[in-house]
Amino acid sequence: MFDLGAGTGRLSIASAFLKAHCVVSVDIDWNALIILKKNVITLNLNDLIFPICADIKSFEVSKDFLISSEKITTIMNPPFGVQKRGADKIFLEKAFSFSDVIYSIHMTGEKVKKFIFNLVKKFNWEIDNVLPFNMTLERTFPFHTRKTKMIDVNIYRLVKM
Repeated sequence: MFDLGAGTGRLSIASAFLKAHCVVSVDIDWNALIILKKNVITLNLNDLIFPICADIKSFEVSKDFLISSEKITTIMNPPFGVQKRGADKIFLEKAFSFSDVIYSIHMTGEKVKKFIFNLVKKFNWEIDNVLPFNMTLERTFPFHTRKTKMIDVNIYRLVKM
């Protein structure tokens, strides 16, 4: 399993507790990965979660790394493309390159939904489930103005056709 844009590893840790065989947690933010690593050690998940510091644009997965009999699942809460248009596209395209199933969190809205559906179709994938969810977004970046903010998101389950 891969967690792209893992940050401090909430999705990675949840996946480990839900019996993932192995979680590769990828993020560009070294400080976030230090927090993830401390949590991994504290929770005794050293044999399950493996943090990697990398820019998603240059992150590659060797076919030799993948076990052909297992489906590769990717989970991610990519940047929403609000601060940098298309930021989530890079994450989706990367996940399409090596995954069999993807769970990805995105803002709600018709424009975003249309963007996701068109990109999925372009890469010959399909959306087999969309789960609406109200997520608490905590202040982690300088452009966040409040300590917490509730935000409506959709969790998309994408599968290779």
